[in-house]
Amino acid sequence: MVDVSRIATQEKSEAGEHLLPGKAGISADTVEEVARYLRQGNPLSIGDGSGIIERLEHRLEELLGIQNVLTCSSGTAALHSAYLALDLPTGSEVIAPVTTFHASVTPALQCGLSPVLVDVDPDNGNISPAALRAAITERTRCVVVTHNLGHPVELDEIAEICRTHGLRLIEDCSHAYLSTYRGRPVGTVGDVAVWSMQAAKTLVAGEGGFLATKDRAIFERACLAGHYRGRSEKQITDPRLRAFADTGLGLKYRLHPLAAVIAWSEAGHLVERVARRRRLLTRLSTRLTGIPGVQPPRVRDEVTMGGWFSYRPTLVPSGGCPAEDYERIVGALQEAGVPAHRPSIGSLDAMPLFTTPPPLDHAVATWRPRLCGPFDGARAYEKNRLSVTVTASDTLDRIEAYADAFADVMGERTGLPAGGGR
Repeated sequence: MVDVSRIATQEKSEAGEHLLPGKAGISADTVEEVARYLRQGNPLSIGDGSGIIERLEHRLEELLGIQNVLTCSSGTAALHSAYLALDLPTGSEVIAPVTTFHASVTPALQCGLSPVLVDVDPDNGNISPAALRAAITERTRCVVVTHNLGHPVELDEIAEICRTHGLRLIEDCSHAYLSTYRGRPVGTVGDVAVWSMQAAKTLVAGEGGFLATKDRAIFERACLAGHYRGRSEKQITDPRLRAFADTGLGLKYRLHPLAAVIAWSEAGHLVERVARRRRLLTRLSTRLTGIPGVQPPRVRDEVTMGGWFSYRPTLVPSGGCPAEDYERIVGALQEAGVPAHRPSIGSLDAMPLFTTPPPLDHAVATWRPRLCGPFDGARAYEKNRLSVTVTASDTLDRIEAYADAFADVMGERTGLPAGGGR
C-alpha cells in the first residue's frame, strides 16, 4: 500500500519556500509586511476607513470585480451588517439552504427575522431553486445563498425568482473566492454579497470579512451599522443617515489594521494560489474518476470553482456503504497517510437554534424557524461523503500519492486489483 507520509518527508512545496507551515499557507512576505507596518509606527486602530483599510478594499474590488467594499471584523459581522442594511420588516422570513454554515443566516436572529430552511441539490449541496419556490410565502422578504464549497449556485434562476417575488438576495461567497457562474464572478448578482477572511478561508486575515454591493444605499446603511464616527461621517451621503454618524447603530465592526495588512498581502497571491489549488484538485478528481467505489465532487459545466474550499468525494462501493464500512475505509485511508475524515459540520435542521426557542426572550416572538423538509437532497448529498484536507503546501506528487492510496484501499474493499497507476 502507498505510504503518503514517506512522500511528505521528501518533497518541498511547489508553491515555493516563501510559504510558512500551516493550513492557511501564510507567506513569508506577509510576515515582513506586518513587521514593516509596525516598525513604521502605523496606526493600530483606524476609524475612518483610510490607510491600509482603504488599500485593502480597493484591492478586493479589483480582484473580485465588485463594488463598494466594506471590511468588517468577521464574515459574521459582515452578514449581520448586510441584514441590518436591508432593513426588512420585523418577522420577515429569510429562506436559506439547510446545508450551509449557520452564520449565513443566524445573524438574522439579531434583526427580528426568521429563517426558512429548504432542501439542496444532491450533487453539490447548493440551494434547490424548486425548493426555494415552494417555500415562498407572504412573509418572505429575503433569500440567502451559499456557494457551497466554492461551487456557485444557479444564480440566473434564483435571481429571477427573487425579482419575480420582490425578494432581496444575499450571496455568501466565503467558500468561493474567484468562482464564476456563466463567466460572471460570484458576488455580483445579489443585492449584497459577503466574504469571510477567517484563517481557514482561501483569503486569510486571521479574523475578518467584508461585504460588497452595487447599491450605495445598502452600503451606507451597512457602514452606519458598524462604523460610527470617522467612516460614517466621511462616506455616508444620505442626510437622514449622516445625522446618526456619531453613534452609528450601536455596533463596532471595524477590521483590525494588522488583519488588513495580512489580507492585503495575501490578496497579492490569491490568483496564483487559486489556480494552483484548482490544478491539484482537478488532477485528484481525474484520478478518482477511474477508481471503483469512489466518486469525485461534481462540477457543473456552467461554473468554475475558485479555490475548492473543501474537497469532498463520496464513497460508493458496490453493495452500498453501511456505517461500519465507511469507518473502515476512512480508517484505512488515514493509515495510508490520506488526510480524510467525516465532514465536521452537519445540516442546520439538526441544530437546536433551528428546532427549539432561543434562550433570548426578546427573540422568541420573531425567531420562529420553518423547516421545509423532508430534506431528501441534503441527505443524498451528505451520504457517505468524506473530506480530504489539501493545504497550500501540498504538491502534485502528494496528490498522486493520495489517489494511489484511494486505489489501493478501494481495491481491497471491492476485490478489484489494487494500485491505480498514473
